[in-house]
Amino acid sequence: MKVLKIEEIVQGILDGNRRAVSRGISVVENDYDTAAARRIIREIFPHTGHAQIVGITGPPGIGKSTMIGNLSATLSKKGFRISVVAIDASSPFSGGSLLGNRIRMQESLSKYGVYMRSLANRGLNGGLSRSVWDTVKILDASGSDYIIVETVGAGQADLDIVNLADTVIVVLGPGLGDEIQAIKAGIMEIGHVFVINKMDRQGAFIAMKDIEETLAMSPKGEWKPPVIGVNSLNGEGYEAFIEKIQEHRSFVKSHSDLTMRKFRTELQRTILEELRRRFESDISHFLSDNEEIKQLVRDKIDPYSAAEKLVKKIA
Repeated sequence: MKVLKIEEIVQGILDGNRRAVSRGISVVENDYDTAAARRIIREIFPHTGHAQIVGITGPPGIGKSTMIGNLSATLSKKGFRISVVAIDASSPFSGGSLLGNRIRMQESLSKYGVYMRSLANRGLNGGLSRSVWDTVKILDASGSDYIIVETVGAGQADLDIVNLADTVIVVLGPGLGDEIQAIKAGIMEIGHVFVINKMDRQGAFIAMKDIEETLAMSPKGEWKPPVIGVNSLNGEGYEAFIEKIQEHRSFVKSHSDLTMRKFRTELQRTILEELRRRFESDISHFLSDNEEIKQLVRDKIDPYSAAEKLVKKIA
């Protein structure tokens, strides 16, 4: 099989060639801080900014994967080009991932022409791996109209999606009860559209009322998050769901400060990663010097002072 060169990958991405898109994602996923990955992003970046990035988050088992399948199919039937990025949890021991979302969704999505890619979260807090940001750029530059990103499964910690997505969808369901209160301080504050899935179940309308009351107590902004009910078994509610997503896209486009805030957040993240990458080898070298460590122990130097000493050495 022919190995694509970087310039061929870049051109293929811009042409919407799926093989090139897949290869480009593999490069940024496995070698996100290498010259090859950076060159790909540098050359495609002027062609980004078209797609609406829709983040789907919510408690595990709430039906996010099924909802994404229905949402993608409905949007595809309307003539939009859809890509899905599904984030799966990594093992805290091996770092591997089952990538179960790919097994469940890929076959059903392919018949609608939806491109799907599963990525491991690499055990990072926040629910997203570093390569997800660049993957989204590749899919954007390749011509996607909507890029749907499913997080690992959120609680109060997995909130990185708010920095990546233009529109954050929080999926909840009937019967959560006190769980809504448990997650309110985190996930309830990031949603732009709230969706109650499984509306065929008992208590679904009570759940909608609970969410609306919770949101009513939240600080008021220009955008009022709507609460939508859907039934993923028969497709009810998806037209209203898509309408709210598109309404929020119009809202974001009319507020340029939101785009600038998003870029500032990513820039800060990238700067911190660059500093980490540059200093990591120096720190590892310092920590491998047993005599240096022994001296610090003998002198009873506290970790804060020791760290300050190290930073002065490598800065």
